[in-house]
Amino acid sequence: MYQVQPVRSRELQQKLAEQLECRFVPDTYAMYAGELGEDYSTVTELIGMCQFTFGPGESEIKSLAAAPGHEEDEAVTVLVRAVMSLVNNAEIPLVTVTGDVIPEDRIKKLGFRRSTDTPGKWFIELEKFYMSPCSYTDASGKQ
Repeated sequence: MYQVQPVRSRELQQKLAEQLECRFVPDTYAMYAGELGEDYSTVTELIGMCQFTFGPGESEIKSLAAAPGHEEDEAVTVLVRAVMSLVNNAEIPLVTVTGDVIPEDRIKKLGFRRSTDTPGKWFIELEKFYMSPCSYTDASGKQ
């Protein structure tokens, strides 16, 4: 079993980034996914971390890192969905990411759509996504 939680300090965020061998992005929020031990409260293994920003019109994912062997884990998808939910609850309508942060094939699987205005930028319109997440995108990433 795993959990997804906010990272509550910059120091911890920096340590997790080092552990995942990804760039620490100061002035961002972060959430992590971790495997839980038998007591269901102790994190025994780090699965991944997502660093992101909030803005008045959009939130941008600045980093998504998974521990080796966990790149395709359901927990990483749930981690991104948790960020989307947080952003949606803050009434921010858009989550964006660029292709240098997440590989394009993974971006498509997560439901992001390619921007026609900004090359390399991908987005999810949260209102449309939460209205019908199963029909927002098909398995191939097509809308």
